[in-house]
Amino acid sequence: MPKSLRKQELALPEHAERPALQSIKKQKLTVYLVTEDEALWPQVGSGLSSSLVLKQFDTVEELIVSTPSGQTGIVLWDARNHPEPAAVLSRLHLHSSRFAIVALDEASSAAAWTLPVQHRQVVAHVSMPIAESNLASVLDSAQEEVNSRLALLGDGSAQSEAAPGAGKKSWLVPAIIGGALIAAVAAYLLSRGSGADHKTAAPSPTTAGAPAKSAAVPAAPASAKTAGDTDEKVYALVDKAQQAMLDRHFIDPLPGSALSLYREVLVINPNNGEARQGLQRLSEILISRVQSALDERKFDVALQSLETARSIDANDPRLAALDEKIASLRAELGPAQILAALNAQNFDRASQLIDEAARTKALPAAKIAQLRDEVHKRRDEFEAARLLKLVETRLQQDHVIDPRNDSAVYYLDQARQAGASGALLQAQALELSKRLTQMGHAAIQQRNFTDADRVVAEMRSAGMSQGTLNAMQRELTAARAQVVAQKPELPQYFELAQARLAQGKLLDPDNDSALYYVTQLRATDPKNSGLAQMSAAVQGAILDRVRAALDAGDMDKSAALLQRAAALGPSADVDAMNDRIRQRKAGGTVLQMPEQSLTRVSKLDVQYPTRALDNGVEGWVEVGYVVGPDGSVANAKVLNSNPSKVFDTAATRAVSRMHYQPVIQGGKPIAVGTEVRIVFRVPK
Repeated sequence: MPKSLRKQELALPEHAERPALQSIKKQKLTVYLVTEDEALWPQVGSGLSSSLVLKQFDTVEELIVSTPSGQTGIVLWDARNHPEPAAVLSRLHLHSSRFAIVALDEASSAAAWTLPVQHRQVVAHVSMPIAESNLASVLDSAQEEVNSRLALLGDGSAQSEAAPGAGKKSWLVPAIIGGALIAAVAAYLLSRGSGADHKTAAPSPTTAGAPAKSAAVPAAPASAKTAGDTDEKVYALVDKAQQAMLDRHFIDPLPGSALSLYREVLVINPNNGEARQGLQRLSEILISRVQSALDERKFDVALQSLETARSIDANDPRLAALDEKIASLRAELGPAQILAALNAQNFDRASQLIDEAARTKALPAAKIAQLRDEVHKRRDEFEAARLLKLVETRLQQDHVIDPRNDSAVYYLDQARQAGASGALLQAQALELSKRLTQMGHAAIQQRNFTDADRVVAEMRSAGMSQGTLNAMQRELTAARAQVVAQKPELPQYFELAQARLAQGKLLDPDNDSALYYVTQLRATDPKNSGLAQMSAAVQGAILDRVRAALDAGDMDKSAALLQRAAALGPSADVDAMNDRIRQRKAGGTVLQMPEQSLTRVSKLDVQYPTRALDNGVEGWVEVGYVVGPDGSVANAKVLNSNPSKVFDTAATRAVSRMHYQPVIQGGKPIAVGTEVRIVFRVPK
């Protein structure tokens, strides 16, 4: 067959349906057959679908010269008896990261292609002679690979009009792929050879291209971790997520997938732009996968992709059309859609689907009950894991006990209430105990007895052993006694604090202010009968200044003043003001409205904590939150509760699931702030 003929587009089979010319052009994907074997042309051509076009080149060099950089397509490369296959793969990938490569080789060489397939350097190895059924399956996989790369990288058509920063991205992916190729060259060539020398020892870390870290450098103590350590962890997670995207580990397996890695980044830094963009790219890939999986009636793949995309962006306008298509197939799907939502950790969606199935009686009552139990179980497990991750993150950030509702101590207590158990909980509790003990010793040595008292209280709340608590209390008592012995004649700190408060000298001068004298009184005479009243009065006066600074829009000043007020001890007013400042920083000024003036479109579903119910404990929780323009709830925070921390998790979880009719102002939906009081009463 003359080359001038075989390098043209392969005509459609006579029996194939011929769509309009414009449609063919839009759907066709080119398959580049690289071989000098004329017999392969008809073998490959007979197995192509109508959506593929076949072109042949004698050599890889001819293909590279004849196609533009970044070209999209499937490359069928005849690799039989080639002396340097790894080098050819590297050249192809560097020429275009949108190539999906299939290796054609002898059946006896199958083992040599294991590593390239695992590293996604090639889609698959096709044994010679070619079996038509095997080739068709491989080409389907190659098409999916091309679609995934297009969703991740774009089609390359706008490169010439890209912003100056886009140039870096254009070579980033090929560079990563090239690096992965180079890393696999040695193992690949050895496995392709005779096999006599394939048991070469793996290189040590010090010979892999970077000098080893000196073992003589001691590890930094946990309390010395800085924001830089957190940033390094975020960078590492983003790199792993990007590699997972290239390896097409989008959502499976969940540990180590791009989805879980990007979400872990957002736990540490909710505002990380790379993670948010990565999840958006992932959503694009998943939505494109849904349609193709539905067409092939692969319902499990379609549903899992759909619900995972929904968990990333529930407001994607394309979801509605896909939901309609799913609804038409509901009789075939059964509970599969509910299980897909569960696997995507979209528990509200799963509950919604269960309610719909119960209303339409699409599933038996026993199955409905089983699915509801599964939702509660999976939700609790997910929440416990999320809280333990927050404990780890706050310890790394050195937020051990402050802020009160965003600290390692707080999240560990919440994790226990959520039912967390096992080795991870024990490890986090042990690390927290060590950090609290270090903080207690440091406060006592500095004679900062107010902080020491608070640390001891947190140690008790965290469930530390009685022996450790007793030892810390003895050390604290001895230190106080030593201070009293050194100062037998106590100054009249109470009267001085009272006088400075009346004069309005709350904070200045540093050594002659109301705050200074209250602090001295707490350190030298903690049992003074007027201490509690005076502390509350000074703290209240400082909080008045915090409100004034906040109303004036001075965020830095209000935060600094609040820190001074918090030094006088925990209180509901301090916590409420802390939440108000945090919400202001997160979203600017939000219009406050009473909850009674809003319209709920979902009920408040509160789960009574099992431990509290078993013990007959009752109480209440006040929760502040923001109702977004779409009616969803965000930034749910406990403002006050009684008893403290017993019902906090149940209340915030219930509030976060609620939905309201959007508030309209000036013809547009807006975000508003509100709060609600939830009362817990044991059923009679």
